[in-house]
Amino acid sequence: MNKNNHAFTLIELLVVVFIVFAIMGLVVPVLSMIREKSKQAVCMSNMGQMFKCLAQYAIENDGYLPLEDNSGSCSGEVWFKAVDRYITTDVLPENQTEISTKEKLALIKQDPIINTVIQDKKDNTKTIKMNTQLAQGSTCSRMIDSIRFPSKTVLLFDGRINNTNVASKYDGAYGSVAQRHSRGANILFMDGHVERVQNGDSDGATNEGWPNGHADQGIIWDPDS
Repeated sequence: MNKNNHAFTLIELLVVVFIVFAIMGLVVPVLSMIREKSKQAVCMSNMGQMFKCLAQYAIENDGYLPLEDNSGSCSGEVWFKAVDRYITTDVLPENQTEISTKEKLALIKQDPIINTVIQDKKDNTKTIKMNTQLAQGSTCSRMIDSIRFPSKTVLLFDGRINNTNVASKYDGAYGSVAQRHSRGANILFMDGHVERVQNGDSDGATNEGWPNGHADQGIIWDPDS
């Protein structure tokens, strides 16, 4: 029998356990941050794809964007549905048959947070909103090239889904912003670029937005103000 063989002592076991927990304490937050960054990147990519679709729509419709919502007296296609045919032809691979076209479209038109919504509420939940202040009053739609400062004017943004009435809308303004990406919100601007923007020192738990010029962000919601 080899006298050098011996079992772990209690102290040695406690040291090993302590080291394991210390490593987990370092790794878990990093993995969580990586997951959040991944969701943020997916959302930004989706918004970029939707801008291309909205731009194609405008080309085919005398320069006009689709409607921001389907309420009121205006008639026409709502942006959330108008982009479908462009996503289908330009984005979705034809050889993927594992999921339905509806599910594929949702992967592009929705923020990854849609996966946390219960199944029977997903159809009435819109995680991305169009800026409702682009077209106001009697104006039903906006020409895509009529914006004076496109690099600062909001087109689409991360929208709130914590309220049933708000979640179901296709549009919204700064009060509808959801800062769900590392305490910031992804915003698609009228020139096609996407940024993650944080409202001041918000902790991300509130739904504050940014009125024109707020927090020195230079963000424009109402292009005519």
